[in-house]
Amino acid sequence: MLTPEDQRALDRVRKLLALATSPDAHEAASAAAHAQALIDRHRLRAILDEESAAESGDDPVTDARDRPLETARKIRPWKVLLALALAGRNGCVAYTLEGDDGQSLVLVGRAADREAVITLWSWLVRRIEWLSATHGAGRTRRWHDDFRVGVVDAIAQRMAATNRDESTDEPPLDARALARVDQAIAARAEALNRFVEKHLRLGEGRAIRVDPRAWKKGLAVAATEPWLAAVAPPKR
Repeated sequence: MLTPEDQRALDRVRKLLALATSPDAHEAASAAAHAQALIDRHRLRAILDEESAAESGDDPVTDARDRPLETARKIRPWKVLLALALAGRNGCVAYTLEGDDGQSLVLVGRAADREAVITLWSWLVRRIEWLSATHGAGRTRRWHDDFRVGVVDAIAQRMAATNRDESTDEPPLDARALARVDQAIAARAEALNRFVEKHLRLGEGRAIRVDPRAWKKGLAVAATEPWLAAVAPPKR
């Protein structure tokens, strides 16, 4: 269940991402960077405010298969990779679920964390599709899918290389607060893993084969797009 503070933070994120559609690349980049930073700051505050971060009854870990990110006959690989990257950054797990209607892309995690992923996912999918259309006029659907995998890989790499404190312009936490945050994040991750092991049987994902030229083009384009780089700035 979202708290009023969660809802206010997400409303601010949505407003910032709405500004990130600006044709001015630097204005869009600034809005995108502030959106992810706001999510990170809010999550750290919530962790510090909790008495028991891992077992909080107000926001338990749940499997949101009744509210999938997307349902389709077959989920495109680049969307799966994007969901995995965003889920990992925001304390969730993403997986594909086979059903009568095809495949669903599902999130597991706490409500506030899932909403953060959903908000960023919706914005990034549209922007990545726009980027693909801009740079791939006349290309095949396969080329566009492989180009988008390259873009998503660039975003995931930056997310993996970004320190927690690089997401915020606020003063860094003191040693005692950092220790509490680290312990709480570890406890949250352990609780999430316990839930997944108890309730889900997730197999290994399949390897994705891509056209290296389209994939490299996606990587290269992502490196020059400030609004994409801002979602997860390169480690300094």
